[in-house]
Amino acid sequence: MTSLFSPIFPRQFGPYQAAHLLWRAGFGVTWDEAEKLARAGLNAAVDSLVDLPPAQDSGAPSNCTMPPGENEREFQKRLASLSEPERQKLRRDRELGEQEKLVELRFWWLNRMLTTRRPLEEKMTLFWHSHFASAFGDKIRSALAMWQQNELFRRNALTGFEDLTQKVVRDPTMLVWLDNANNVRGHANENLARELMELFTLGVGNYTEKDVQESARALTGNHVDRERWSFVFNSGAHDDGPKTFLGKTGNFAAEDIVKIICEQPACPRFITRKLLEFFVYENPETELVEEASALFRQQDLHVGKFLGVLFQSQLFYSAKAQNSVVKSPVVLTLGALKSFRVPVPEKNVLIDALRLMGQDLFVPPEVNGWPGGMAWINSNMLLIRYNFANFLLNGVSPDQFKLFKKETGSAFKRREFVEAQRTGKPIDWRPREQLKQLGIERDLVTGADVVDHYIRDFLGRPVSPNLREQFLAFAETDASGGKKSFSLTDSNFDERVRGLVHLIMSSPDYQLC
Repeated sequence: MTSLFSPIFPRQFGPYQAAHLLWRAGFGVTWDEAEKLARAGLNAAVDSLVDLPPAQDSGAPSNCTMPPGENEREFQKRLASLSEPERQKLRRDRELGEQEKLVELRFWWLNRMLTTRRPLEEKMTLFWHSHFASAFGDKIRSALAMWQQNELFRRNALTGFEDLTQKVVRDPTMLVWLDNANNVRGHANENLARELMELFTLGVGNYTEKDVQESARALTGNHVDRERWSFVFNSGAHDDGPKTFLGKTGNFAAEDIVKIICEQPACPRFITRKLLEFFVYENPETELVEEASALFRQQDLHVGKFLGVLFQSQLFYSAKAQNSVVKSPVVLTLGALKSFRVPVPEKNVLIDALRLMGQDLFVPPEVNGWPGGMAWINSNMLLIRYNFANFLLNGVSPDQFKLFKKETGSAFKRREFVEAQRTGKPIDWRPREQLKQLGIERDLVTGADVVDHYIRDFLGRPVSPNLREQFLAFAETDASGGKKSFSLTDSNFDERVRGLVHLIMSSPDYQLC
């Protein structure tokens, strides 16, 4: 019997399949990019995503570090020399400073996701950020810490899962987030040990409370140098006594625990289920998960190799898999900017929009990250998505979608913000001029040609004949409700295209990829 993980025939890989690949393995695609990738062929297209040289440390974004020359010890020393009111003010100022740095960090990552030539690497960085979730907040008040963890996920985005997990249990941000920085012999803290198995590797039901207790002992001594925000192993705090964990006994340390976990049949099953839900479709069948798990084990839990097979497979390009994944807010917004061919707007605009749509980068809402899938869609969130499209195209929408946090300013400042947006648009998009620059305006002779162009560019796939007719009817209707031809020669071409694209982006089809 043919496996769903068998590759499709090379001749089956055309522009629509290439667009499907880049929406799932990246953050959207323009039609010319899809055609170029299709010409390269299936093998070359997938290799360009998964067969990458190691990621290089990109360097911390500007304003993401502490004041030059001041480490944590010096900061505490400065605090000690001040009066209590002065200390409170300095702490508040520092907290506000870190929040501003976090805004810069989010903007830096969004730009990176939009412009990268390694889209799968960034997509997997986003995946691991939700899978190994930790958040800026009460425990982690350092933008530098969040960037360091982000770089850890990027450098190991497509490597072996065991290697990545070994590094996560030594990651300073994770150790502080799950209280392991204070895990000492005789008073073992179980938070990291429990989440390591429940949320990161095995899932509920595949370990016992005794396994949690014993692995917590193995994790003692994995601490943090908070001055340098780096890992340190405190041998004096480590419990080096014998431990029995998942049926094995020995003087286990953290690295032994991770190795034993990754040897369990439940581990590849747990990870491949999440990868299938992220890249293929929700609620994959048990038989499919078992086949994927066996394949993942054969590849020694190597994520890049597994995805290389998946992205060439009959499963990935099947009718059930296509157009079945709800776009996350990040994918939705960056995909739109790709189609518009414009840069990320002013930083607070996009960051606030993502927050309203439920994906606040570096602040996942739960210990198990963002739920994803249909959780992105409810009546309120759907309205925000539709209005965000209108906001990008036309400025502030008439139904009070405001990218402005009420709590951050007075009513006067809010009105001032709204009025400023009414006079301009977050993105500078001029369709007629862009078509000429792209050299394709000569191919768009009829209104139907124009409509088909924007369907391809914004959806990357054909739509039903009925929906296409709705788009065309809208494009050929003038302001008074009468029928009017639609062409590049129209004096109000840009305005009509904006209306058409807003309709496309407000369709149920646009919410899926």
